[in-house]
Amino acid sequence: MYKLSDPFNYKNDSNYANNKPNEFWDEVAKKNIYWDKIYDKVYSGDEIYPDWFQGGKFNSCYNVLDINVNNPLKRDQVAIIYECPYLKKTIELTYNQLFEKVCEFSRVLLNLNITKDDNVLICMAPTLEPIIAMLSCARIGATHCVIYDSYSINTLVGIIEEITPKLILSSNFTIINDTVVEFTTNLKNAIEISKFKPNHVITDFRNHDRNFNESDLKFIQNIKPIPNCLNWDNEINKIKENQQKPFYEYVPVDSNHPLYILHTSGTTGIAKSIVRSNGSIVCLKYNYSTMIIKNLVLRFHSHYKIGGLLFHGFLYGYLSNGQTIVLGEIGETNFWNTLEKHKISISFVCPRKIKRQINTDPNAENLKSKYNLSNLRVLCFGGEPTDPSLSDYIENKIKVKCSRGYGQTEIGITYILGYGHPNIPYSACGVPAVFIKPVILSPVDGKELSENEIGEISFKLPMPPSFATTFYKKDEKFKQLFSKYKGYYNSGDLGFKDNNGYFSVISRIEDQLTLNDGKSIILNKIESSILKHPLVLECCSFALENLNQLVALLVLKNADDHHHIDMNHLKNEINLIISNDFNPSTSLSKIIIIPELPISINGKIIRSVISKFINNSNYQLPENIGDLKLFYNIKNLCKQ
Repeated sequence: MYKLSDPFNYKNDSNYANNKPNEFWDEVAKKNIYWDKIYDKVYSGDEIYPDWFQGGKFNSCYNVLDINVNNPLKRDQVAIIYECPYLKKTIELTYNQLFEKVCEFSRVLLNLNITKDDNVLICMAPTLEPIIAMLSCARIGATHCVIYDSYSINTLVGIIEEITPKLILSSNFTIINDTVVEFTTNLKNAIEISKFKPNHVITDFRNHDRNFNESDLKFIQNIKPIPNCLNWDNEINKIKENQQKPFYEYVPVDSNHPLYILHTSGTTGIAKSIVRSNGSIVCLKYNYSTMIIKNLVLRFHSHYKIGGLLFHGFLYGYLSNGQTIVLGEIGETNFWNTLEKHKISISFVCPRKIKRQINTDPNAENLKSKYNLSNLRVLCFGGEPTDPSLSDYIENKIKVKCSRGYGQTEIGITYILGYGHPNIPYSACGVPAVFIKPVILSPVDGKELSENEIGEISFKLPMPPSFATTFYKKDEKFKQLFSKYKGYYNSGDLGFKDNNGYFSVISRIEDQLTLNDGKSIILNKIESSILKHPLVLECCSFALENLNQLVALLVLKNADDHHHIDMNHLKNEINLIISNDFNPSTSLSKIIIIPELPISINGKIIRSVISKFINNSNYQLPENIGDLKLFYNIKNLCKQ
């Protein structure tokens, strides 16, 4: 007889999920979720559109907040911490305090006639307010869509017209790397241009903070508000003035009712709006519970933005498990100080942050002498493959565990787990989540490959409850995820499984090139060789398709080196490394030194976009892709 392990045991739960999946999810759902109406069936529907927990009703906010508020051991525990070193500001909210604020704002939403049939667009600074807004939407059953704070006007127009939000929530500015940055203007212009108009806009005016200097205050005072927008604080005060009670009740919704829409372009530059159901909480709470220690409160921190998948997982995954999360306007220079100050246990960090740390502090001596990181258990990477040297630095220099798990926005969770599994080689990401079945399929004939053979990572259907239910208003595009291999979800990632069952993710499939001589080259592997050169900090490679040439963009460790460096000599040295790692016929035709690499809004290197822009004269760069001048500079350098 199978039974969920307690404490978590990977082998036990994996056997359970694979052999008795319905019984597994039934026990997970009943153990972890408070149901207002228990479901009729654990699983129904079909493989592409599974209907998890059909007929069941519950509320996600209740299962994040109320269950902890009702627990005497959790009620007064810190749930969330906001940190802003620039303003010398730290705010801690207990579960009960967060609950009160969410119930207050839920009443604001109801007063504006927001219902469970409505979408709410959230374009705010990473403060406590968007967290309150997300949970308030979940409390009344509305669907929230949190977007990044640096979108262009045209991108915002597209999002507004697609999502058709009844309400938009904004901040009048944010703080990025100790600089006040306003984004009200773009949002204001987007609303004016958009064919769809929201009923209301609420702005969190942050002008009242006393720690701004005179220059910042003048800048903030000159930010023009969105016409006819409501004031966040005033709307809260109206409740008190009208002697209304916070909305302590909640709205139970169907398991398949949309919880949130995640607008993302990932590394492809092609925008998509991923819909995730309330039923995903069943999966999230279980999955995140496997990464905590029973009866021990850990503090979790993310270096990624609140508009991305990872933070949504933090919010609904860690808080539902009674943990503490840290967010804020922290900035690059205050990262390690924040880990020390708040005694962070586990931090999710962008690989580029560690690369730059290695460059300035190769043995981590300055880091260890300056900061007390004794509470730090794990540094986690996610979202893109990482060079083994980063894992070596973290574990052997910083002396903390490195987790190289790998997730995907469509799947909704980290599907390859590194945390909690000892002896994983630096080249591997880890083992599959217990309830997911990855296989390596040949992109040529779709057959399953043997161990250590590189192919496309695919997943046997049905996918778990965390998986996207569709792409918003683009269901045909969603179906394409399942069209390549019958009975499987095609991840678009290349990887392999080793002899010990550990999975490695190498690259996106579009980053594998076949040259005219028939050779296949995986760009990530080429880049791993390039990074062995002592002068190179970061790199990105692509092919000039019309010339069949391989090109590398290089960021040097010392930015001043490019003024006196012999480019041919550097290229020859790099090609010698590549030929030793591969074969003598594999080499770079051109190297280009640039001050920084083009990256996506959430920090990923966007090889696919670079390649399309360089090779296709008709290709239009996405609006949300970052510094457009950088792309045009690269294009001009390629022609030289």
